[in-house]
Amino acid sequence: MDEQPVSPWHEPAAKILQELEVWRLTHPDATFAEIEAGVEQRLDALRAHLIEQEVTLRAAAEGAEGAERPGCPTCGRPLEARGTRERSVTVRGNRPVRLRRRYLVCPACAAGHFPPR
Repeated sequence: MDEQPVSPWHEPAAKILQELEVWRLTHPDATFAEIEAGVEQRLDALRAHLIEQEVTLRAAAEGAEGAERPGCPTCGRPLEARGTRERSVTVRGNRPVRLRRRYLVCPACAAGHFPPR
């Protein structure tokens, strides 16, 4: 039997589903609105985690040896890396997502880009 590769999203999704099951068991008389709020709260957490994970995976691929350098959105020239920077953005559900990516600068027009796309 061939084993399927485990997606980087499998574990967080399984954890959220487990939390929802615990919530369900501890709230047997929940109203429809309470059930909806409980599900939405967990989906917000999962959404933020999945976005952060995807950005991290893409940043690793972009920084890999031999990866194509993105072009400057202003002038089109290849951007040059100027270290790594971190910032936080808020996504739907008012959840913070931490972004850690290369900070890129255009050598021609000096425009900085984070994230580069």
